Amino acid sequence: MAVAVIENGEVTFARGFGSKDPAGDAPVLPTTLFRIGSVNKMLTATALLKQVSEGHVDLDAPVTEYVPGFHFSADAAWAPSIQVRHLLTHTSGMYDHLAIDTPASEQQDASLEEFMTGPFAETGYLMAPAGAFYNYSNPNFYLAGLIAEETAGKPYRQLMKEDVFDPLGMDRTFFLASEVLADGDYALGVTTYPDVPSPVHPDTYENAWARPAGYASSSVLDLARFVAFLDAGNEAVLPEALSDEMQSPHVDTQELLDLVHYGYGLEILKGAFLGSTDTFYEMKIVTHSGGIPGFTAQVTYVPSLRFGFISLASTDGAPFTKSLLTAVTTLPVLPPPSPAPDLTVDPSTFSAFEGVYQDDFIVGPIHVTQVGDDLEVNLPAVEEAGIDYDPVLIPVAGNNFYFTIQGITLPLTFIAGASGETAYLRTRVFVGVKAEAPPPPPPAPATERRSRLLRAIRMARPTVSERLSRPSALEAAAPRHR
Repeated sequence: MAVAVIENGEVTFARGFGSKDPAGDAPVLPTTLFRIGSVNKMLTATALLKQVSEGHVDLDAPVTEYVPGFHFSADAAWAPSIQVRHLLTHTSGMYDHLAIDTPASEQQDASLEEFMTGPFAETGYLMAPAGAFYNYSNPNFYLAGLIAEETAGKPYRQLMKEDVFDPLGMDRTFFLASEVLADGDYALGVTTYPDVPSPVHPDTYENAWARPAGYASSSVLDLARFVAFLDAGNEAVLPEALSDEMQSPHVDTQELLDLVHYGYGLEILKGAFLGSTDTFYEMKIVTHSGGIPGFTAQVTYVPSLRFGFISLASTDGAPFTKSLLTAVTTLPVLPPPSPAPDLTVDPSTFSAFEGVYQDDFIVGPIHVTQVGDDLEVNLPAVEEAGIDYDPVLIPVAGNNFYFTIQGITLPLTFIAGASGETAYLRTRVFVGVKAEAPPPPPPAPATERRSRLLRAIRMARPTVSERLSRPSALEAAAPRHR
């Protein structure tokens, strides 16, 4: 792994730990390249916002204004209902589709436009109306990257290099395996992800249409230059107003009470539980994690302290949160603690979540019932498909729970509608809409529905583990539900 610490805009510590190759002894250096997964999203957001600053893109315009060929075969009204702003805030409602590896035919610069205006129409759909609520989904950033590409008039890779990387001095951030291999200073990843060989080499997997969401390789020193940009700005990249807007909360993720928001390609935390749920520090924290088979990345910046922390690891699910906590808690400028938000779980509130929710795309009806002090779910179509899940939801706080299916633990949140009553059951993989009356018994689950669910769970695996282990409000629920 490699770590960098940034204080007052300067790197004050940068070091590699361990070896680049699990079977070798060449040491990791601060310059060593790692895949950075979804940390890529903040870079793509910057490129798209540059197009906004130049007057080429309106955040409130429909995405079809810039990519007319983008559509959904299931419903022609869906695509024009999505605004550009919805992409950067994960509020489009799009199903999270990702293929870790693709054929060589889908590894070209042209593949981004070809996929998003072609095959995605058959695969994609809206799990909820655009703008209804936050739900993390990689296709938001595929499309954001494509809009930036179309309006800039140059391929995504070229756009990123010329408009973001070069002005910031990020001269060792790459998208092509050939570039990483030619550089020579890179780590091999260790993964347990199904069907991905380990160790993971730079050319083990590739997906050109998913590049804007998470396929770059970089070093802690290059990412430190991006943190310096978050800290002090750079008018050659973005006007100060847009840089500030990027780091401002635009949507409440409802992932942990009201403590976690999303800006444009960045998570914005209201504060941090440092070490325990009794010790809360109210301060804005700008962060994003990344998880892709064989690699974990974490970038965190605290504006009021002008403090940044970056960790890159060559294995799954390793954000090194404790190292970050140690670094933050030992800062001499740390503010005094504030009254901690109440994370007490009150089973008497569970009745508000009871009912039948319907997902027409994957899991069918979802029955939610309180049994004593537990809240349980029953998914008849999932059971008939032979897919295992734990019916008992693990409470976290308020309307937040964990749900385990096929051995993968998903954050599950009950979302209120305009009336204030519970209207949705949200997970990364599926969304249920609360039904006014119980739906009819589902037909026997189709093979396509079963395979879609299994594929969705598999695709969510690296990014869900990343988000469960990331410092959500820097450790809030983690001590209770690991």
